[in-house]
Formats: sequence, C-alpha cells, structure tokens
Amino acid sequence: MERDYVISDSTHFVYYPRDCVRLVNPKQVAFYMKRGIQLMDIYPSSDLKTGEDILVFLVDKRKSYKVYQEWMEMKNNDEK
Repeated sequence: MERDYVISDSTHFVYYPRDCVRLVNPKQVAFYMKRGIQLMDIYPSSDLKTGEDILVFLVDKRKSYKVYQEWMEMKNNDEK
C-alpha cells in the first residue's frame, strides 16, 4: 500500500498526515512543546465554527499520546 506523504513548507519535515494530530489551541501547543514534542508542520487555516483565521499545528500521533494524556488530566483537574 502506497502512502501519500507531505513535505512541510514551514518545518521541512516529511510526514504522513494520517500519523499526525491537528492542534489549534495555542496553550495546548505550548504544553506539548515544553514536553519535547516536535511540530511536524504549521499552516494557516480557518476555524470551522467562526470562519476566523487560525494556525494549525501537526504533531506525531504516537509520539504525543503520553503528553495528550497529561493535557487531558490537567484540563480535568482545572475543571473541578
């Protein structure tokens, strides 16, 4: 099975979009970066709800899973 890959104009990394998670929350992106998660790509897009301009950050799904769990735990604790 052949996979379509992308070469990022921003980071110059080669990646497979299906292997990535799309992040749009700048606080979440900072949280991931502080924990050593590499950004695979950064590109402009539009918010699906508001139509406003946003930046989209892509990270590797597998490499960032543990940090995702930390993020969710922190968010859940903040909501209590």
